[in-house]
Amino acid sequence: MKNLNGKIKTKKPQIIKLSLSEKDFILLDRYARLHDMTKKTAVKRIVKDFLSANVSMPEDISKNQLDLFTSRETDLFDYTR
Repeated sequence: MKNLNGKIKTKKPQIIKLSLSEKDFILLDRYARLHDMTKKTAVKRIVKDFLSANVSMPEDISKNQLDLFTSRETDLFDYTR
């Protein structure tokens, strides 16, 4: 699983339980048979293909390191109580 920075937090597989209507289950079974795979493998492939086609990973958020050298306006009275 990846966090917002795109780094993998854990390699442990995540488990999701889902309920399918009878019609969707029949379609899933037909898809699995056509591609000679189990229903579980078919679901994994369908989800992976859908997500890779429709969702992109967030870009790496890199901080501007040059900001460390920019001049800052300070008020003399900020240092007094």
